[in-house]
Amino acid sequence: MLRLSIRSKILLGFVVVLLTFGAATVYGAWAVHTLGQQLRLVALGYSNLRLELQDQQTIQANLQRRLLDPDKGPRLSDEVAVDRKLRQVRLQTTQQHVDELRRNLPIADALFLEQVQARLRALSELYTVTDSLPLPSAVQGEEQAARLLQQLSSNLTNKVIEVVNAGSRYEARAGLLTVGLALMATLCSLVVLLLVQATLRPLRRLSDSAKEVARGNYRERVQADSPDEVGELGREFNAMAAALAEREERLRRSEQLAAVGKMAAQITHEIRNPLTSIGLNAELLADDFADDDSEARKIAQAIVKEVDRLTDITEQYLRFARLPEPRLEPAEVNAMLTSLHGFLQEELGRRGVTVTLALADAIPKVMADDNQLRQVLLNLIRNAAEAMAEQPPSERKLTIGSRLTGTGPQERPGIAVDIIDNGPGIPKERHRQIFEPFFTTKKGGTGLGLALSLEVISRHGGQLVLKSPLAEGRGTRFTVELPTT
Repeated sequence: MLRLSIRSKILLGFVVVLLTFGAATVYGAWAVHTLGQQLRLVALGYSNLRLELQDQQTIQANLQRRLLDPDKGPRLSDEVAVDRKLRQVRLQTTQQHVDELRRNLPIADALFLEQVQARLRALSELYTVTDSLPLPSAVQGEEQAARLLQQLSSNLTNKVIEVVNAGSRYEARAGLLTVGLALMATLCSLVVLLLVQATLRPLRRLSDSAKEVARGNYRERVQADSPDEVGELGREFNAMAAALAEREERLRRSEQLAAVGKMAAQITHEIRNPLTSIGLNAELLADDFADDDSEARKIAQAIVKEVDRLTDITEQYLRFARLPEPRLEPAEVNAMLTSLHGFLQEELGRRGVTVTLALADAIPKVMADDNQLRQVLLNLIRNAAEAMAEQPPSERKLTIGSRLTGTGPQERPGIAVDIIDNGPGIPKERHRQIFEPFFTTKKGGTGLGLALSLEVISRHGGQLVLKSPLAEGRGTRFTVELPTT
């Protein structure tokens, strides 16, 4: 299918309009020229010829009247001789006129003029014969010459009428065709105008969408399915709006994390020293009751256990508040996943989780902070295992995989790590909430694991993508996408 640019479409439309109007103009000019030629034919050709024949008829009528006049005077012979000489001169003029018309008129008229010329020659011969006869004997020949002139005049009159009628018919037909071409040109102009409007309408929608984005509505999108420049501009606009939305989300999340981190650091600082003192005293009390299996010893041990748990929580808060910038170095993701699988194999086995490694071959290295990326993957794997705790052990299946991304010509190359479980899944209305700090659905959870993971991956220039549910309304997949070196 031929794809035309906007410039080509508009240019093509104007060319069509120009050609249509040009055709109407050329046809109108040709019609006027043809009508003018026919008018000249009647005015300068046949009309003059008809007048010459009428003049010839007048001379012939005068000649016949003199011959038939009963009161013939003494000068009759001289008068007849003058009339005969005059008609010969006029006849020669008429013949020359006919020859000139034959050279200048179309073929159809030339054929008619040949017939006229033939009759004029016959008339000339008849004149020659009658001129050699005595006056009393020339009457019959003059009557024959008069009849021949009358036939020529009648034929010429009919020809003039025929040419005038043909001109009238042609004028009517030319007028209709000219009006038709003008209407066609107008219709083409309207069609081109509509096409131009339809072509430029997406630009107006794009302008309105740009104003929406300027007002802060980064979810605004335009339809960009056309293959021309407008479609390309729309796709670039959608990509820009998506990038702005992502940037705005990251900024909002960073501001939120900064505020929460500052608060967490202050709270942690305020409770760490008291917790340390409480834990130390509780351990001393437990040691004092080491030889006693009393209730007091059990209470002291429970206090120590809760203090340790609270200390772990404060450590998580501190890590959240003081997340260091990643130290990016080339890292092999497949080797990291294999190492984590070995490290967690016993723990996952106790949970009854069956792990499948699906690592792609020839995965390139990525620039990453080994410790931070390892912590993110460790957190995602443990979350997946905990999500399947309510299922029968035979159904607790976890897949850890790696694959290449961005293999298209205009896509950014990278790798993706998939952590897939067949747990109950995460409702779609909670997809945004689970990345918020302190949001958790786990008993005893802090709600910081996924928030920290998202921040770490963002600082690596990647994305943490969630898809849930997967098949049959169950299952969850977290995908870590990272650019390759």
